[in-house]
Amino acid sequence: MAQTLRRLAGLTFAAVLAAPALAQSPGELGWCGNDAATTPALQITDCTRVIQSGKASPANLILALTIRGRAYDTIGDQASALQDLDKAIAAEPKNAPALLLRGNVHGKRREFDRAIADYDEALRLDPRLATAVSDRGLAYAGMGNLDRAIADYSEAIRIDPKLAVAFYNRGNARAAKNDAPGALADYSIRRGNVQSAIGGYAGAIADYGEAIKLAPTDPTGWTGKCWTRAIAGELPAGLADCNEMVKLRPNQPYAHVIRGFARLKAGQLDGAIADYNAALRHEAKNASALYGRGMAELKKHNPRGNADVAAAKAIKPDIAEEFARYGVK
Repeated sequence: MAQTLRRLAGLTFAAVLAAPALAQSPGELGWCGNDAATTPALQITDCTRVIQSGKASPANLILALTIRGRAYDTIGDQASALQDLDKAIAAEPKNAPALLLRGNVHGKRREFDRAIADYDEALRLDPRLATAVSDRGLAYAGMGNLDRAIADYSEAIRIDPKLAVAFYNRGNARAAKNDAPGALADYSIRRGNVQSAIGGYAGAIADYGEAIKLAPTDPTGWTGKCWTRAIAGELPAGLADCNEMVKLRPNQPYAHVIRGFARLKAGQLDGAIADYNAALRHEAKNASALYGRGMAELKKHNPRGNADVAAAKAIKPDIAEEFARYGVK
């Protein structure tokens, strides 16, 4: 259930975005747990079936309430959404995604203090829930506290440098504070992230380059440019961008994971291992760092890499496919 609940946490209250699909939900949930093949109205009907059946396991009952709450919110029935999310949280107070979703509903109702309280609790339970940090920024912006909003957007971006909505929202906040260069840099990064995600690497690199010109000391543009040049195969030339990123983010595991990947793909195996070691000192269960280090060791014909690969797969079973998708096998 934990994995499915986490997938529910992709919805912001600024606009109803496409939340990640609830793939592979428990079988008894049926259409209730199938975002990819249904509509909010059908989910409400089928989640009601699960809730009223009296046969659902406690975990699936909580999940059905959470999903139905989100579906009600999507069709604009916020009162019903709150009822379901209140019940889901009462049954499982550590349900961070339900807290995030309830915060979103409070935000839409302009109940910003309540929204912030829910986001704070969600983050206490899951400090790396970047969407909760970004959505809390929206609540602060709604209250007129743009400085605090920008701080939250920046923290969300630090946690997840690919969270496009955080760049867009930070750009809006910066524009409201008459910081035109900062706003334009954020919009460029957001567009670069979208371009990179759809394989438009040349356009993405140009967008990141424009962001760097506008805000050269902001590490985010360097991060996007480093990653995109790495997956596009622009190596070792792209490593200069990676080095600048790490210089600006020396204690950020994500920066070392990205440069480690670039070095691995470029054949700089000792450098890759050093970066992955640096990341793992901060996050011992970082699947990407473990897998990357394991692959680098195996490419050096060191069998101890097998242990890292196995540990990474135990944490993230599809990690090998993810690396292969970006050209590392």
